Parts: sequence; C-alpha cells; structure tokens
Amino acid sequence: MSQTWQSIIADLKQRTRQQSFMVSLLAMSVLTLLFFPSPDAHYQTLVLNGYRGIYNSAWIGVCLAMLNVMFLPIICFYLVKNAIEVDRQSNTFELIASTPISKQAYLFAKWSVNVFIQVCVVLVMLLTSILIQFYYGESYQIDLWALAWPQLVFVLPLLFAIASIALLFESIKWLKGGLGNIIYFFMWIGSVTYTIESVSGVGALLAHLEAEVVERFPAQAGVSNIGINISDETREINTFVWQGLEPTLSHLWGGMPLVVISFGCFMLAWGLFNRFSQALAAEHQGLSPMTKTLQTKVSRALDPVFIALTRHFAFTRLLRLELKLLLKGHSIYWLLGLLVLNVIQLVIEQQMLMGLLLPISWLWCVLVISQLGQQEKQANTLELMSYSRQSSSLQTLASFSAAWLLLAMASCGGMLRLVSMAEWLLLVQLVVAISFSVALAYFCGTLSGTKRLFEVLYPTLWYIGPIQTALYVDFFGVNSQSSWQAGVPYYFGAISISLLLLTVSLRNRRLSS
Repeated sequence: MSQTWQSIIADLKQRTRQQSFMVSLLAMSVLTLLFFPSPDAHYQTLVLNGYRGIYNSAWIGVCLAMLNVMFLPIICFYLVKNAIEVDRQSNTFELIASTPISKQAYLFAKWSVNVFIQVCVVLVMLLTSILIQFYYGESYQIDLWALAWPQLVFVLPLLFAIASIALLFESIKWLKGGLGNIIYFFMWIGSVTYTIESVSGVGALLAHLEAEVVERFPAQAGVSNIGINISDETREINTFVWQGLEPTLSHLWGGMPLVVISFGCFMLAWGLFNRFSQALAAEHQGLSPMTKTLQTKVSRALDPVFIALTRHFAFTRLLRLELKLLLKGHSIYWLLGLLVLNVIQLVIEQQMLMGLLLPISWLWCVLVISQLGQQEKQANTLELMSYSRQSSSLQTLASFSAAWLLLAMASCGGMLRLVSMAEWLLLVQLVVAISFSVALAYFCGTLSGTKRLFEVLYPTLWYIGPIQTALYVDFFGVNSQSSWQAGVPYYFGAISISLLLLTVSLRNRRLSS
C-alpha cells in the first residue's frame, strides 16, 4: 500500500506541475462561461419546451451535470491520456520495470491521478458557475448541495470510466498514439446520445424535467434541446423558477453502468499492460520481410526521380528531405490507401467528392501532418536549429511546403476533376483549405510541442465543418455558393496567414531562448 501511495504522490506532482495542467483548468473555466449564455445570446444550452430555469443553484447544477456528461468524455480523455506516456517520454520506464511495484499498483496509481485531475476540472467548473450565478443575478442564494450532488451522482461515475478507458487505450500498442485519438473521437460521436439517455442516468432526469415543464406550462409549445444550439436570430427564451430535487436511489443506480464499464476497462488494461517489459522490443520491432522488400523496391524506384527533380536548388533539396521525414515510419499500405483514395476521386460524383471523399482523404493524412512543429522537440534538435536562424526559416518554409504538397497529393484526383470541369472557385477553396489545415497543424505542434492538440482539434473541425456543413466552420466549402457569399474562404485564408506568422514567431522565440 505504501508503494501505491508513493506512486500516486509522485505521479500527481509530475503531472500537476506541468504548464498544460493549469492551462487546461483555465480553458475549462472559459468553457463553463459558454455553458451558461446570457438570455439574449444567439445560442442556448438547455431548453425544455421553450423554457429554461432561471440561473439559480438548482438549475445550474443540473444543467452543468448534463453538459458535462455530453462534453467531458471528449475533453477529459485527451487531458489524461498521457499517464503512461509520461513515463515513456521521460525514459523512466526501464527504471519502473526494474522495481518491485506490481502492475495493479502502478495502474491503480495512474487511474487515481487521472480521476483526481478530472475532479479538479469539475471543481473549477463549479467555482466558475457560482460566479456566473452572481453575475447574472437571477438568484443570489447559493445552495452548494444543489450544485454539487448532480456532479457526484452523474458526473463522478463518468470520470471513473474515462480514467479507465484512457488507461486501456494506452495499454494497447496500436491505440496509444494518434490512431487511438481519432478512433476515440468517432466512438464519442457515435455514443454521446446513448450515454446521455441510458448509461449515465441523466436521461431519466431530463425526462423528469421535461414532464414537469409540460405539466406547468401545457399551453406552451416550444422546442427541447440539450447542447450548444446556435441560431441566426435572437429568440427570447421563457424562464421559470425550478427549485430542484433531491437525489434518489434510482439516480444512484442510473450511474452504475459507468462504474461497471470503469472496472471492466481497468481489468482489460491490467491484462494487456506489459509493465514496460517489452517496451524497447516493441519500439524496435520492424516490419514483416515482405513489407520491407516491397518498401525498399518502391523507395529505390522513386528516389532517383525525386533527386533529379530537386537537385538544382537548396530549397527543393530541403523540401524533398522534409517530405521524406514526414513519411518516415509509415508503411507501404498507407501509401497504397492514399493511391486508392485518389483513384476513387476520379470517378465519384462531384457532391460526394467534396462532401465526403476529399475530407476522408485528408483525415487519412492527419497522423502525418500532426508531426509538424514538434519534431525538433521530440528529437532534441532544438539546440542545433538555433545555430542558424537563416536555415531555421528555410526549414520552416520547407516543412510547411512538404505538408502542403502531401495534402495536395492526397487530393490529386479531385483536383484533376475540378480542373477538367473548370470549377475554379472550388479549386481555390481547396487550396485555401489545404493552407489552413497545414497552418493549423504547424501552429498546434509548435504551441503544444505534441501531436495530440492537432489530432483532437482537427477531427472536431472536420466533423462540424465539412461533414455537418456548419457554414462558418466549413473550411472545405462543401456548399460553395453559400460559402463564397458569406466570405468564408477569405476568413480561412486570413486565419491561415495569421497562424503561419504566429508559428514563425513562436519558433524564432523558442530558438533564440
């Protein structure tokens, strides 16, 4: 038990002293402000039959719990999915493997710190919600129990489950990296409604609230929604005073599936985690002989072509090397998949091309371009780059151009289609979208020093924009005419330039320091 407690304390100190921990708490405080908009805002978060409760403690507590159940699974998972990776990056995994601490104790310590970090997030959100209640002034009476019990009953079991799922993903080799980040995002998209309605127990509470509002205001016919719903027009939402309710045994029982999920995922993580005993072997494990042979033959065939095309100028030579560095470590099957996507782009109809296939082709490249901006930090070559500011600027431009060229190669079939159909506006939008994607990847990597920020942010924008066709987030311009009328390509073009300039400034500042 002393070993477990010491592991908890050591891991807690290490992870809470990171700058990203405080930044995350500040970001969650800002998110809480978005959860409770002003009455005249263009969006609302919890509306029942056209009504919302006044901002008193009872309503804020329940509303915060419902929104946390919806959004914390995607936010907190990426916040704590580095518990084991911290030891890998700090090169302490060999020391841990040589100590007598058991797998159960090690994983329980990591799980406990995961839960503690998430509880800190919820506490910050609760404190912010109290300030929000005072700010709006619809009720100045603070009821701490009314604020806290929905978080304890509905949110805390969810935090247990998130902590265990994060450990499970880190214990599985092919899920611990960027691929796992993307897979979890789509798992969240597919399960968020089911989690709200069934697993967390919030669905029963929401049904109770809807029934109460209908009973109190039977003549009112309005919409009911939960989440951040944006409207183009300001609509006045009717309010009512809700005094809250006390937790019951059925509420407690409603969160039990999450506790079971948490226990099951923890046991799976315990069974799959190798306690770093095979970490070095896994890192140096090569490809199969047939794959190696095929990859060698393709490289030997393409290298002379690339060298002949790029040998005349220093920038083109650097561009070729940066492109090879981006593609390093990716199997021949990934390249074949990119080729298949390009072939399909040549034959699919235009609407499916812009709305589905090109976004999928770019999502195929997310794990490649997410390396931008953080390779020097991961390879410990920042000191070498700082010796020559001129070569650093040239390398920045070459890295940006290599990633831009890679996304252009992923869209090659679609670009040929657009040129053949003389769809010049769509082609311009595609160029802007490529520039925005690469600039965002470079900025996120430079700012955070890791790939995770881009691997989380970009699929979110990708899903809301090109897939759900939200006009002002659709950097792809799926609805081209509406996009141009709203000036969206100009906005994203300006954002791309701004992100690139910020990236250059951050890199120069980091190199000079």
